[in-house]
Amino acid sequence: MAEKRDYYEVLGVAKEASLDDIKKAYRALALKYHPDVTKEDKAHAEERFKEISEAYEVLVDPEKRKLYDQYGHAGLSGQFSTGGFQWSDFTHASDLGDIFGGDLGNMGFGGSLFDMLFGGGGGRGRGPRQGQSLRYDVEITLEEAAKGGEREVSIPRTVECEVCHGTGAKDGKLSTCPSCGGKGQTQNVQQGPFGRFVSISVCPRCRGAGKIPDQRCPHCGGRGVEQKISKISVDIPPGIDTGMRLRLQGAGDASPNGGPPGDLFVVVSVRPHDQFSRDGADLWIEWPLEFADAALGAEVDVPTLDGKARLTVPPGTQDDSVFRLKGSGLPHLDARGKGDEYVRVRIKVPKKLTSEQKQLLKRFSELEGSKRSFLDKLKGS
Repeated sequence: MAEKRDYYEVLGVAKEASLDDIKKAYRALALKYHPDVTKEDKAHAEERFKEISEAYEVLVDPEKRKLYDQYGHAGLSGQFSTGGFQWSDFTHASDLGDIFGGDLGNMGFGGSLFDMLFGGGGGRGRGPRQGQSLRYDVEITLEEAAKGGEREVSIPRTVECEVCHGTGAKDGKLSTCPSCGGKGQTQNVQQGPFGRFVSISVCPRCRGAGKIPDQRCPHCGGRGVEQKISKISVDIPPGIDTGMRLRLQGAGDASPNGGPPGDLFVVVSVRPHDQFSRDGADLWIEWPLEFADAALGAEVDVPTLDGKARLTVPPGTQDDSVFRLKGSGLPHLDARGKGDEYVRVRIKVPKKLTSEQKQLLKRFSELEGSKRSFLDKLKGS
């Protein structure tokens, strides 16, 4: 599989580009590569049109863009369909009116591919429709984010009626819809100054199925679906971060007319930790260090997510010094090793001293004073 190009490169914008810049870039490229009007090879144009739409889907969405900027393509794991971006993943189709304005009509867009991709009259009106996708927010600990694992969630959703098996009909008996003749869609023809205009819409009676029940199912009232609480197991990958989405295909609402179920998007939030702060796959911790240990050097045990690690502190360590524990951070999402843990030391100055400690510090101060005096004499000679 070819390596994905950088999304900013795909749209030809800088990484700091504004939302308006991204929309303008997408608008220009979409008008150039839309297969209905492009002057380039149609197969290439379709591939390019899908590529720029994928880039737009990510960069125009603040959450996706943040994840992409921080983790690259690996941060978008679970955001799109299995196998990569599909047109069903394009959630910003409503933006197209703002992006294209009146150019669609002026440029002669026939609507064949455009409607097929974004749900216009000629593409999705006929036949069963996919069920509604759902969102579920889940909060996990930093330790859970590091180890990953399964989490069971309870989701209220519509499922296929257990009595009529989704047909909406008593005893499963269906007849051809008399309103649309089994086509699942109706059309309205109007004569305009530039010829006939045909608008196609989903049949309101059979809701696009082309068939209607002879008698409605008494259990679901003819809807074909019922409401239930479903327990679903969610596989949380190691290294996941706040704002990332996990997509469970087919775990959303059932279709109202025999189509495939929608998807479930689990949005993850990692709870703040009382000791560690996070920077991608790296961890940071502030750790107190005794004054004597900083001066003389020492080996101290510091916490990690896996337990403890031995840290060697060299003599003369200063406050705010940072040490690295390699590989003690979180797993990278691309499964290539782990991040690091950074320990920032905070030297503890004792507030209360015993008489013996005071005498020793005074003697230390006197020795430091003698040392400075001796060095000053050397400099002056």
